[in-house]
Amino acid sequence: MTISIDELNQKREAIARYDEPTLQMMGVLALKKLASGIVPGSSKMKKDELIENLIKATKFDRALVALIPDTSLETIATNKVSTQLIAETVSEGLAVWTKNIYQEFREVIQANYKEGEWNERIHGDIAAIAYRVIHYLNSHEGDTDGRLAFTTKLRYRTVICNLLTELVGAEREAVYFKQLESCLEMLKKQIRFQITDTTAQKKGLQERRLAERKQEKEVISFTPIHEFALSILNNLDRLKHPDWKKVSIALAIASGRRMAEIHSSNSSFKYVDKNYCQFTGQLKVKGDAGEYFASNPEYKIPTLVDAQLVVDAHEWLKKNSKVVADTQVAARRYTKDLSEAMKVFKNRLKITHEFFTYKGLRTIYAQVCSQIFNNNDPDNALYLAQILGHGRGELLRSDNLTDMLTPQSYNSDFRVIDTDCIKIQ
Repeated sequence: MTISIDELNQKREAIARYDEPTLQMMGVLALKKLASGIVPGSSKMKKDELIENLIKATKFDRALVALIPDTSLETIATNKVSTQLIAETVSEGLAVWTKNIYQEFREVIQANYKEGEWNERIHGDIAAIAYRVIHYLNSHEGDTDGRLAFTTKLRYRTVICNLLTELVGAEREAVYFKQLESCLEMLKKQIRFQITDTTAQKKGLQERRLAERKQEKEVISFTPIHEFALSILNNLDRLKHPDWKKVSIALAIASGRRMAEIHSSNSSFKYVDKNYCQFTGQLKVKGDAGEYFASNPEYKIPTLVDAQLVVDAHEWLKKNSKVVADTQVAARRYTKDLSEAMKVFKNRLKITHEFFTYKGLRTIYAQVCSQIFNNNDPDNALYLAQILGHGRGELLRSDNLTDMLTPQSYNSDFRVIDTDCIKIQ
């Protein structure tokens, strides 16, 4: 049975999600099935050789997986129907640009293949065309600081490669068809290679920014923050409708949930015991994590006050009409008021750090939970991922977490002290 180039690329990207320990757990027959069509001569290889070659064959894809762990590469690698829709609706100029670059590509092939021999210049010319593609993606207008978001670049790259494949396929009867087909594979590899290089640079920049943030940590006492949350949550029956901002902030302190999760009518908090509740309503889930939460929408989280107070606070927000079903509407409706309320709260506590925001309360929650419930383990990225809802799909499969930069960021901005006000009951 033959397999298409697009199917091979999708298979390679799927293999990239298996780390070495996971591959070691597989049997030889399973590894050979993975390697079929990807690793030449795989049918005669032993286990260690199969694993080594599978990792080598998916080197570029692994760099992409490391940067966008929560996004399924199968989702990014759209099929032909999706390709056409994106070309027509996302960027009308994309198809025209791709056809123009294809003409250049075709001319390069014809100029470098004479009398059955290749000019050595072909490799440099193909690399130059790949650079044109990357430059186009990097300079294309988008919504992220005027440029395309990284995942959107990957989708556009897939669109371009699929359109090029279709253009080559349309010339099946042409004299140069075999040369076009083989050089297209060279071009795709060059595009993947150059995107990988960009990926590595971006990941390095993220890591440097994290290191800089860690050097600028501000020491924050949790006691007055905790006292504020208790004073609000213990007196819900005395509060009026305009006090909703205080309730929201207190709930964020106690539960560590995002603003849109707290103000979602689809979220729920169920009492487990004084220190834990079951939470439903996790947002920002993609790929494996998204599949996990579709089947397991509820999970246990620690609370920094009596868990019943957390349950009651969310019910208070519902009764006072401060929740909506659409989380994007929640963001638009409540962000400005809560940002202003956090500025007042920040001044009251005499905190100067720029990241002491509503979102920053999640960071503080994470650090306090690690100290109180995780024995202050310095290697706490896995624990933070569990309580904050990152990488749950990987956890379910017992794989190593790929998204480690996000949990690490929760250790970057503050050093939280005076957490002995929390008592495990």
